[in-house]
Amino acid sequence: MKETSMLNHFLKTAFSVEGSSDYESVKRVLNHPNFPNREKEFKEELVNAILKQPISTEEFEKLTDIDFETQDEIREYLLTEIWQPLYGDEPVKAVKGSFKDDDGS
Repeated sequence: MKETSMLNHFLKTAFSVEGSSDYESVKRVLNHPNFPNREKEFKEELVNAILKQPISTEEFEKLTDIDFETQDEIREYLLTEIWQPLYGDEPVKAVKGSFKDDDGS
């Protein structure tokens, strides 16, 4: 995952051991009217991380100080601690064309 990604930024600041997991603040930042693509970019990166699991355990620990042994544990964290509080029961699905290595379906 690219170093400057929206997801990496939020993992490091809002969802790390030292972060507050203040979902309302995260929603406000993501939906700020001066940055209309921010929420879309974050959501696409989160979907990619959940479905394709590109975050290694080492990178995840570096960003969050949370030590998971497997990518399945990271995927579960992303689903339960980030996706569900922000998007509820909305299905986790890729937007067509959002993955470079496949057809996006």
